[in-house]
Amino acid sequence: MNSFEEELRKTVDGRLLVPGDDITRYTVDWTGRWKSTALAVARPRTVDEVVDIVRVCQRHGVSIVPQGGNTGMVGGSVPSERSIVVSTESMTAVGKVSADSTITVGAGLTLSALREVAQSHGFETGLHIASAESATLGGIASTNAGGARVMRYGSARARIAGLRVVTANGDVIDRRQTLPKDNTGYDLVDLFIGAEGTLGIVTDVTWRLVEPNADTVRILFRFGSVDHAATSLPTLRRLPGVEALEWARGQDILRVARHLDAVPPMDTSGFWVFAEVAETERTKRDSGDAGLLTAAEPVIEQIIAEADLGTDDVIVAESANEQRAVWAFRESMSEAISADGVPVKLDVAVPIEHFASVCNDVDAAARSVDPDSRTALFGHFAEANFHISVLPPEGTAQYSEEVADEIEDAVLALILGAGGTISAEHGVGRAKQRWLHRQRGQAQYELMKQIKTSFDPDQLLNPGVLFPDTSIAHNEETPA
Repeated sequence: MNSFEEELRKTVDGRLLVPGDDITRYTVDWTGRWKSTALAVARPRTVDEVVDIVRVCQRHGVSIVPQGGNTGMVGGSVPSERSIVVSTESMTAVGKVSADSTITVGAGLTLSALREVAQSHGFETGLHIASAESATLGGIASTNAGGARVMRYGSARARIAGLRVVTANGDVIDRRQTLPKDNTGYDLVDLFIGAEGTLGIVTDVTWRLVEPNADTVRILFRFGSVDHAATSLPTLRRLPGVEALEWARGQDILRVARHLDAVPPMDTSGFWVFAEVAETERTKRDSGDAGLLTAAEPVIEQIIAEADLGTDDVIVAESANEQRAVWAFRESMSEAISADGVPVKLDVAVPIEHFASVCNDVDAAARSVDPDSRTALFGHFAEANFHISVLPPEGTAQYSEEVADEIEDAVLALILGAGGTISAEHGVGRAKQRWLHRQRGQAQYELMKQIKTSFDPDQLLNPGVLFPDTSIAHNEETPA
């Protein structure tokens, strides 16, 4: 045992894993594309332990990769060989719900666990992502996670009232106080949100809870084409109490049907839109006794008329079982895709006026690199957000990194050409760092690098994420 490992073991009281242990789940990302190893995996329980870990690593010049549930898709929480993983999975403390409807929890608490706590106090979390069972609040904060209900509740940034963070030199930045008005200097909390662990290690999150829904209805529309759906988006957004508008190509629903061994509820041609409308007790009182579906019917009828939909092109799911069955075809999309191979995953968004043309051109962009590539498209319709997966041909498990990079280049060039973003909600990670300056421009890119250097002058935190890896330990031998 070298001195670095010995010092590290003392900081976490036996909660340290080394390469002789099984550390695979900490070193491979959710997609399976990003794989590495690590010098160690430290699992602190307290802020003081995180501080001690950081200071040990600083003394030995060892890089640190903060990690929550490791559900990312851009390699942002996968370590390099000369780094350790600091997993916050054991930091699951739960505070009290405050009078302002906020709650402070440990960064390792999963979103689903937070939801259980919120529901026990008569609240909801306001954020809905498919990985809620494993995604942690620290990771959600660090990636500014979005999900299906952004149009109503905003992304993680809108839900986070405060953070506690350990910086690269072991200082603790404690901004868990939830004053509704606090205009004192730079908003450091906002800076840490979405920084992907490059500026500090999130240890605690103060979360804004929301009023739960009293009634929910889910409506499935099948449009003849993406162009028809895009034309109807302004009307879809006018559905009363609309919380989510999700989409998938009908042809990609077949993949989910095979994965679930389920029969699609309607024709799988065209373009599917999943709408969720809801009302709380307060909005229910305000609207009287009309009922949610009754209020939505005039808008539904307008959508049917303007898109020339038939009676078989609309399904209204009111019961809990019906809603689960319909929504499963959207929420199981990522699982179904990954069951067919290791995809090149891209999370992008474009201005809504370019949504239809980009949707129609993605396949051609991927096939310009590999004519036999297989694409799957779905996403969040209200934000014109695409989740693009490009799978290799049948019988090929995974693209080489060279081909994967070419596919990314072809698709992202299409997105930027339409005035879009290379990352709508998954972050930049390792996968897209070479594209960051192309979207932001050199001036913004250099300013972001200066911010990184100011917070982390030795480049110890998550090297290779957002920016190329220039960590001081990158090419040195294992620390003594």
